[in-house]
Amino acid sequence: MKTINEIRRDNARKLRDGAGGNTSFAAMIDRDPTQTSRFMGNGATKNIGDDMARHIEKCFNLPTGWLDQEHQTTNVSKALDVSNTNKTFTLVPVISWVQAGAWTEAGYTEVDLSVTENYPCPVACSPMTYILRVIGDSMITEYSPGDMIFVDPEVAASHGDDVIALMHETGETTFKRLIEDGGSKYLKALNPNWPEPYIKINGNCSIIGTVIFSGKPRRNKIKN
Repeated sequence: MKTINEIRRDNARKLRDGAGGNTSFAAMIDRDPTQTSRFMGNGATKNIGDDMARHIEKCFNLPTGWLDQEHQTTNVSKALDVSNTNKTFTLVPVISWVQAGAWTEAGYTEVDLSVTENYPCPVACSPMTYILRVIGDSMITEYSPGDMIFVDPEVAASHGDDVIALMHETGETTFKRLIEDGGSKYLKALNPNWPEPYIKINGNCSIIGTVIFSGKPRRNKIKN
């Protein structure tokens, strides 16, 4: 089990990578790059204390305690440009599963960000990225109901990615893992007790988004 110091360092590194590197990260938290390297570089010599952890969360507009929790990251697209040191985090809206089904058609242009719940995406993402709250238990044990998943419709899904799929017959959206085996593709439920763990993809659905990050909200809404 990771210590709190290891968890904080891992999360700080995720924020650093999403911000475009150590220099940009240091600028965002108003610290010298040599100082941030000491607590999250490859040869880190210092731990991230409570005051610094809360300071980082505040600078990135993250919920209090975010840095202290493990967050799963899955298959961040290497094609996305994270080299810009002036990069700022993209605020991503929380939408409904119904909205997700028509997101690429209606898109974020019809969502009023001033009245939605928004969180900064800790990893590189496209402007079309959105957040869903996990419902049901088909993806337990890796995901629990209420977990937030950041979904990017512009990241092409491949074997092993966790995806959002639109079922053509019912018009419903589902959250599963994409499996490619012997030329066939399947949607897999991760719950070992799920009654029908595999759905074969045979024109019955469309993959409409790839999960690029997941985490647990620690309060209902970020306060400005």
